[in-house]
Amino acid sequence: MVAWWLVSCWLFQGAPEDPGLSGATIAKYIPDNIAERDGWAADVGEALRAASLPVDESHVCQVLAIVEQESTYRADPSVPNLGKIAREEMESKLSLLGPLSNLGIDWLLSPVPEGASESFEARLNKVRTEGQLDELYRDLAGYHTRHASGLPLAGALLARELDKLNPIDSSGSMQVSVAWAQKAGKREGIPRATVRELLYTRAGGLRWGTARLFSIDADYDDPIYRFADYNAGIYASRNAAFQAQLSEIMGLDLALDGDLLAYTDSGPTDGETMGALLAWRALHATDLSEGRVRRDVKLEKEKRFESTETWKRLKAGYQARTGEEPPYARLPNVALHSPKITRKLTTAWFAKNVDRRYEDCLGRHEPEKASAPAD
Repeated sequence: MVAWWLVSCWLFQGAPEDPGLSGATIAKYIPDNIAERDGWAADVGEALRAASLPVDESHVCQVLAIVEQESTYRADPSVPNLGKIAREEMESKLSLLGPLSNLGIDWLLSPVPEGASESFEARLNKVRTEGQLDELYRDLAGYHTRHASGLPLAGALLARELDKLNPIDSSGSMQVSVAWAQKAGKREGIPRATVRELLYTRAGGLRWGTARLFSIDADYDDPIYRFADYNAGIYASRNAAFQAQLSEIMGLDLALDGDLLAYTDSGPTDGETMGALLAWRALHATDLSEGRVRRDVKLEKEKRFESTETWKRLKAGYQARTGEEPPYARLPNVALHSPKITRKLTTAWFAKNVDRRYEDCLGRHEPEKASAPAD
């Protein structure tokens, strides 16, 4: 159970002096058929204030558009066939054991913990929501950790790796990245398990989702790029434009995914974009050292990248080649992959759908206008 005194202190810290829109006004931007409109409205306002953001029409509607797209206003969203998805992910990740993989799954799921009436496998077959699955994984980890002392080394290692078997990597009403929320929670002294639990509360999901949505200082002229970044990663839309300009200069068909480096389990490494960038340096910017380019590219997930020589020189080269001002952002082209996704979807699809919901939200409530002074 979450320590609610800690939650209340954390959720509502850092509020700006100007409270902005009231809860009653925010509720008017929420569809009439949504249950607990006043509760959602109050928590949206508090999430924005806690992040020291304006509680105005634009910020409110950006948050609500993500909520509507990701969960249709459910703090703990249900996922069809979630138990089956979780078991398949477990089988896939344990497949490295070869013929022993089934034994590993049986070892994980067959126990009936102390005081329980059913096995972990029976519980897994019944899970419907992400919160229920996370609770099961926490209980599973707790059980096997308690019993690890009498197990072979392989069993003890599996017990410590259970968190990695969990297929839920985005959670709550805004489906914020669990890894991102846990890093943010760590900076505030909140344990990883507590972060997961908080994400399934209305206030917690909105607090971390709102913080993630507005976490970067990008100079976007349209919220659609922020929506794309929420899905594809920070500065993805800015970096995709950079990749497109590199493609134009070099005559290449680069993947516009917003990642200038290739990210693997072992860390960032050179990929297609980095190779093209080094070729660009050799042909068009020979006074820049390879080391300088590599140092600059390491800043691709930061605002500071825009102050580097690599950024400035490539942008100038694009303008000289095309006679056009280089666009700051474009929608990245990223295929979405997740055990919860059963259709072929992309980041552009996501951003456009959220943007449509954002526009609908803006038109849902006509702010009161001051009366004209009497003659």
